[in-house]
Amino acid sequence: MDKKPQHEMRRGHSGGKRINYADRRRKRKPAVSSRLVVLDLMAEIIGKGHPLQEAIKRHEDWGKLEDRDRRFARRLITITLRYRRTAKAILSRYLQKPINRKDRKAEAILILAVVELVWADGDGYAVVDQAVRMMRGKGFTHMTGLANAVLRKVARDQDSLKNEDYDPMVNAPKWLQETLEEDWPDEAKAVMAAMLSEPSLDFTCAEDAEGWAAKLDGALLAHGTIRRRDGNPALLNGYDDGKWWVQDAAATLPALILEKVMGGLAGKSVIDLCAAPGGKTAQLVAMGADVTAIDSSAERLKTLNANMKRLNMSPDVITANGTSWTPDAPVDAILLDAPCSATGTLRRRPDILSHDQAPDLKTLNKAQRDLMKAAAKWLKPGGVMVYATCSILKAEGERIMENLPHTLSINPIESNMINGINLKIDEQGFARVMPDAVDTKDAKITPEDMDSTANIPQGNDGFFMACLTKI
Repeated sequence: MDKKPQHEMRRGHSGGKRINYADRRRKRKPAVSSRLVVLDLMAEIIGKGHPLQEAIKRHEDWGKLEDRDRRFARRLITITLRYRRTAKAILSRYLQKPINRKDRKAEAILILAVVELVWADGDGYAVVDQAVRMMRGKGFTHMTGLANAVLRKVARDQDSLKNEDYDPMVNAPKWLQETLEEDWPDEAKAVMAAMLSEPSLDFTCAEDAEGWAAKLDGALLAHGTIRRRDGNPALLNGYDDGKWWVQDAAATLPALILEKVMGGLAGKSVIDLCAAPGGKTAQLVAMGADVTAIDSSAERLKTLNANMKRLNMSPDVITANGTSWTPDAPVDAILLDAPCSATGTLRRRPDILSHDQAPDLKTLNKAQRDLMKAAAKWLKPGGVMVYATCSILKAEGERIMENLPHTLSINPIESNMINGINLKIDEQGFARVMPDAVDTKDAKITPEDMDSTANIPQGNDGFFMACLTKI
């Protein structure tokens, strides 16, 4: 019998109403598995070296996921980027022989399942079932039996695997391991463990931080940051009204130190160099400074301008290369958050762990020194510059200070300048914010699920800071 044409009108079960099933299929959105999206992101980030945010933006199915599934997928990919090397080591315990190189995508499915079971509290039955389905869907039908057997054993041992004491250094690429061990020989593992922790959601308010901490169900840290576990900022109270902005607790410190050293910034002329996306610009404006925000990236300044508009702030915003631009007149202060490897932001940028090649520190160091040298010329005599990098590497902090411009002198940072942050001060007065520097013992707690300081999310970005004065 000839098949009926696909477009033929057929009679359905709706009181004789004629239904065009082909049209219904065309209108139906394709089902998208969040785990399949994560598998694709793994290939883009780990396999091709694309940044996490870029990989998400490029994925055509990301926007098709429901909000709940997007949150799940984002959490799963970030945890996978943190722990995939340990997950691979766990997987090897349950395999009789290594997986063939041509089956790398099948291995990625297994690693993803191990990560979900051990670090993401995945339900054993669901994780195993989804992994087997993914194997079949990706053309690895011959490996479904292996996947089912291996992952059922991992699920059986789920509780004990969760409680194992893993070496955090395993998850770092070789260049990062070696650098941490050289720079921080006595605390390299602790530093790495802190950088593997899940980030909190931190906010800065222009005013009434205590009141907004209560409204946002957050804990108010001693130095003024509001901290929540997580959430979608755009859906929270006060976002549309511009009452606060997202900013890691450690990222607030350069502006706070500048304010302390200057004895206040109200009415002072301040340049925020390398300003985008604008968190520090917003701080400086809220402190009453006359702010000029400069960045070489017009694209990144679009984000800054959007943030300033939401916050109802109006700094001067200039697209310029800081090494060639000059202000019309000398200024009172400069905040230079220099471009760097961003290794201090691993909690929020775990894709850095997938970079097997070390960052080009020679190029970065030249940019850092050139920007500092150029910015030093913009200061009035006695003017103050705070130089900062969100890097955990001494090559982008302490060693940059070995070749200061002759017009700058060191203004030592003191350990008691900021409440609730354990600043690591060296003999020259340079400050390190290690990734476990937030001290929660004096935090003010409002949410019911944070009934003690022990329940406040820990951790922060790693920073280097130096305070310099124009001679």
